[in-house]
Amino acid sequence: MNRYSVINRCLLALLMLLAGRAWAYTYTCEPKSGTPTNLAGDFGTVTISDPTQNTAGQTFDAAASWNTGKKIPVRCDTPNSASGRRFTATSPLPVSSNDGTRTWYRVNEYLDTAIKINANGLRYIPFKNLYTASGNDSNGGTQMSAGSSGVIDLKIVRPFVGTTSFDNIHVADVFLSHKSGVYSPNPIAEVYLNGIISVPQNCTVNAGTIISVDLGTVYASDFKAPGEKPANYTPKSFSFPIQCNYGASLANLTLRVDGTASADNSNALQSNNPDVGVIVTDDSGTILAPNNLNSALPLQLNQVDEDNYSTTVTLEAYPVNTTGKPPAEGTFTTLALLRVDFA
Repeated sequence: MNRYSVINRCLLALLMLLAGRAWAYTYTCEPKSGTPTNLAGDFGTVTISDPTQNTAGQTFDAAASWNTGKKIPVRCDTPNSASGRRFTATSPLPVSSNDGTRTWYRVNEYLDTAIKINANGLRYIPFKNLYTASGNDSNGGTQMSAGSSGVIDLKIVRPFVGTTSFDNIHVADVFLSHKSGVYSPNPIAEVYLNGIISVPQNCTVNAGTIISVDLGTVYASDFKAPGEKPANYTPKSFSFPIQCNYGASLANLTLRVDGTASADNSNALQSNNPDVGVIVTDDSGTILAPNNLNSALPLQLNQVDEDNYSTTVTLEAYPVNTTGKPPAEGTFTTLALLRVDFA
């Protein structure tokens, strides 16, 4: 073998390598910027005017829609020619049920939703590898509208009082690829929704204003066993009015506490001091554990006039040590929401 044949073989191997490289496309797509486009939609307020529809299992088809008007810049690992676009859409929300036509996702303790996004027409998610049209997306110069608009169906899981809401809830992820059976690892867009759902039955706590409770001064040395009141501490009592309209007054109502619970004591609200929580009780000392549907105070309403009923509620609050560690000195605060619910 002479040196010329060796060189020729090296050239042949190099050409074969280059030829193989030309076909090594993944046919996956990514956001052009490297970050999924944020499609933040606001569907406004959905008003359920009939109080008899505020019942578990009631569904509302095409209850609300959104249209962000945004486009999604993409870049795909494909040859520099047109090929079929295939969209996939999923939801990060937990699946609640499937009725054979649509998948219902859990929004909160009151609502499920089924989501349609616009991908060459409105389609329920999830869907996979949906062919829409052909295009050349290899150079990063194209933009998509899939997911920028859509429609939601709603289902009441638990009747509620007043309003419940979508608070910038991440409802969908949109993916793009250019080959059947190929799925891109990262979404080109994420869909977030905001909006309010309102029902006729309504109650107002403390006329809608903040209730501030001063828990006083407590020495760090007074905190003993986790979950117990500080030594010689008297719980702070506070009272507030609740007013309900006629529709709400016809039902059995309860009051409960929502907020950030302590990771170390589920009965306590976590304060900004990592070792201190706050426990809220009724006036007999029964704990109202945060975010617990079964830990609620029954309400007894008195008729004010033809349309309104009211009552005054007294609760108590006290700080507790949640970790067993001596709390750092300084002011601590916590925040809670008092929620009126149907029993």
